[in-house]
Amino acid sequence: MKHCLRIAYVGTDFAGWQRQKNALAVQQVVEEALARILGRSVTVVGAGRTDAGVHARGQAAHVAVAARSPAAATRRALVHGANRHLPPSVRVLDAARVNDAFHARTSAVFKVYGYRLCRARVIDPFRAPFVAPAPRELDVEAMKSAASLLPGRHDFSAFARSGGSHRQPERTIHRAEWIEAGDELIFRVAGDGFLRGMVRALVGTTLEIGRGRRSVDDFADLLGGGSRTEAGPNAPARGLCLERVEYSRRQ
Repeated sequence: MKHCLRIAYVGTDFAGWQRQKNALAVQQVVEEALARILGRSVTVVGAGRTDAGVHARGQAAHVAVAARSPAAATRRALVHGANRHLPPSVRVLDAARVNDAFHARTSAVFKVYGYRLCRARVIDPFRAPFVAPAPRELDVEAMKSAASLLPGRHDFSAFARSGGSHRQPERTIHRAEWIEAGDELIFRVAGDGFLRGMVRALVGTTLEIGRGRRSVDDFADLLGGGSRTEAGPNAPARGLCLERVEYSRRQ
């Protein structure tokens, strides 16, 4: 029996989603929690890996559960059983039975990321772990113009960290926008997939546009491919959150 899990986590103390040899990752603690209620080791496959310090409200993952295991029968057993053994910064929010062909990564239709910038002079400690500081004076309209160029299929090589899927650097963006909300600027982007570090590089580069250090035309040129050194720096990890992963209802 295969189940799709919806997982939320504060990424501050983790080395990202994907299990690693020398650091604690979210995947590891979820697998260990499920192993305790299922009575055997399991592999939890995520919809995508998030980097160290990046958060998630709606990470998706699948896990195969033996039909005779204690938690196989009910959603409640998977959700609440796992949460009893997880740290407070990680929670399984939901579990749903899916068909055997379902795969958390390859079956995804699109993913939505959000990035929060804060222009407050002093950022209160309840927001600080989830926003990145930004200058009060920014050309937000220019940043919005840059975001309007993103929908469509582009070569995002200039925005990808080494170690990503450089053999297939093209991705399709469905929508992208900068939203002003009080003293925050929120970048929301939805696409069929994202290269390693891509969203943070897009934010860092459009921030340079907002500061007047780069033009919108220059940004447009980068959407045709290029070296990572041609784009702006990665914005800090703490401002980024995987909001949700969408699948076809037939799955």
